[in-house]
Amino acid sequence: MGIWLERNRGPKRILVIKFRYIGDTLLITPLIRALKEGIPNAHIDVLVNKNTHQVLINNPYLEKIWVFDYQIAKKRFSYNLKLIINLIRQHYNIVIDLTNNDRSSFFTFLTGAPFRIGYWSKKIVRKKLFYNKIIDSVLGTIHTVDHHLKVAQELGLSTQDHHPFISILPAEITNINQKLYDSGLREGEPFVIIHPGARRWYKSWPLDRFAKLADNIIRKYNINVILAGNETDKANVSKIITSMKQKAINLTGQVSLLDLPALIKKALCLIGNDSAPIHIATAVETPSIALFGPTDWRCWYPRREHDRVFAAEFPCRPCGHKNSNCPLGDGYCMSHIDFDEVWQGVQDTISVRIKRQI
Repeated sequence: MGIWLERNRGPKRILVIKFRYIGDTLLITPLIRALKEGIPNAHIDVLVNKNTHQVLINNPYLEKIWVFDYQIAKKRFSYNLKLIINLIRQHYNIVIDLTNNDRSSFFTFLTGAPFRIGYWSKKIVRKKLFYNKIIDSVLGTIHTVDHHLKVAQELGLSTQDHHPFISILPAEITNINQKLYDSGLREGEPFVIIHPGARRWYKSWPLDRFAKLADNIIRKYNINVILAGNETDKANVSKIITSMKQKAINLTGQVSLLDLPALIKKALCLIGNDSAPIHIATAVETPSIALFGPTDWRCWYPRREHDRVFAAEFPCRPCGHKNSNCPLGDGYCMSHIDFDEVWQGVQDTISVRIKRQI
């Protein structure tokens, strides 16, 4: 592929496909940046799931974001057909499938792109039919970002920057400044964000520990703690607030995904489970304290120097147990993340950040 790029120096039309969740989508941005910086005249589009595309809005390396609505697609064949026709009309030179499932393979093939790049799969038909370039890299053996960047390496491009990227617009900063003002925070007043939500409940640290952590932060540093999350997190955040002895600021359900990066950017640090806000914090260079359970943290952890990762190591991790299927008990590995270790990590992070602001 690198040789092909050398021989074909004309404009390139590239489509990157990622049918996953918000954090997964944000983690494709290092590859998008590597593609644009390595092929400056490239026109780069993405095809991603609905409700994940917001983290790519205003990305300077992208031209168009195609949004796939699964709920409509499973009911209306015409929706899929129209999308496929629109993709064919783009005349892409290269299509990169970062999802590696049947749907993404199908879309990759039907674009008609001369170069269709996918990852190694046990499904022979997928390898032989849908792609003509297979990347020999298995997700789960290396960090997800490095897994994606294997594509850039195959194209002969530099992959020096491994950090996700997200744009923050002035309007989003204005929205957050107003939200903080309405919550009683003065301009420049330091705060810590606790985001206790996760896409799956079994990836969540016990709520009483988040409450205790928030109390400790407020007592020791006399700074504000903001509890954040989406609408589905409201009940759990209410339980945290009820358990607390100190007063926290509750912005749960009040900050959109578009505005969330601006909020996290202003924080001393973010504390949360294995979920999208941790990756957003990495993208905006805010230190994060990340709590990992059944997922293999080595594939997903935030990698900036100031980030801290906590996980209880068990030989059964990572596992495929979901809901109530863990033979050791519900939320077993998350409940075994030591509170004192996390609290020490939080203190170390906050102390460094406060010193830098003085």
